[in-house]
Amino acid sequence: MIVGFGSLEPVQHKVMRNSSKLLAALQPAPTLDTTTYLRDGERIVSQFGPYFATSQRILVVLKKAAGTDVDELPYAQLESIDEVSVPNHRKMIMGSILAILGLILTFGWFLILPMIAVFAGVILVFHGAVGQPAYYQLRGRDMEREQLRRWQVRRYGAGSFIATIRTITGLEADAPFPGR
Repeated sequence: MIVGFGSLEPVQHKVMRNSSKLLAALQPAPTLDTTTYLRDGERIVSQFGPYFATSQRILVVLKKAAGTDVDELPYAQLESIDEVSVPNHRKMIMGSILAILGLILTFGWFLILPMIAVFAGVILVFHGAVGQPAYYQLRGRDMEREQLRRWQVRRYGAGSFIATIRTITGLEADAPFPGR
């Protein structure tokens, strides 16, 4: 309990809903022990969060309570890099509510404003359904669903990292690996 200055009443602090996500985002990016995880002649070319693009492969380094978990994806097994969009459900719900309310008010008032609300609501629903780019999915040959989840690179800020991988492998945006 924290007591505020000049009073004897406790000060209540609000706890953020996503405080664990915020704390995880504020943690420094993991460093890679080059003597342990890199092969002879291999070097780190680019890094984004726990992902490392080396001269031979992509590594993901996840620090857990039990220790460090490292997984690799050699460039020879990388088949595609897809940009995945997810729908904005909140926008779709707000659009639906706006359209329904506009439709209900149209029957009672016969005004132009409820019709505008219906039109705007329908546009919001469609705009939310189209979605926004959320992450890059690195797909390797014969990857299982659990492995695919590990290779989802958050889109925001990862452009340079993904561009480096595409330059090394020759992959174009949403195109399969050349020669396969």
